[in-house]
Amino acid sequence: MRFRGMTQCSLLLFGGCLVSPVHADTLHERVALSLSGPDCSSSRPTVAAELARVPGVTRVDSDSVPEHVLVDAVRAQDLPQALLDAAARGVPSGARCRVEIMKSCISANASSPAR
Repeated sequence: MRFRGMTQCSLLLFGGCLVSPVHADTLHERVALSLSGPDCSSSRPTVAAELARVPGVTRVDSDSVPEHVLVDAVRAQDLPQALLDAAARGVPSGARCRVEIMKSCISANASSPAR
């Protein structure tokens, strides 16, 4: 066999790929909330605090992306509505700050999970 060494190397590489511990984290998701309005900057700390209290939330980042809050959480069916409800509790009555879940993807540098 002319390419015996190459065949063995390829089989070894292929076999290693099959048994290597690759884990796709499908249990977590990142939700980006857009904050728009003149009163949002003053409401941001209370919005972030309320979001951190939602069950399943592992990290709230209100500093990486201007006018946005990034929320890392365990994937759940009712998570988007729970986040919107929590954010609404963080905006004082009468404040002009609209909170919406973004449909596009926003990422920021990963850091250690913290609340």
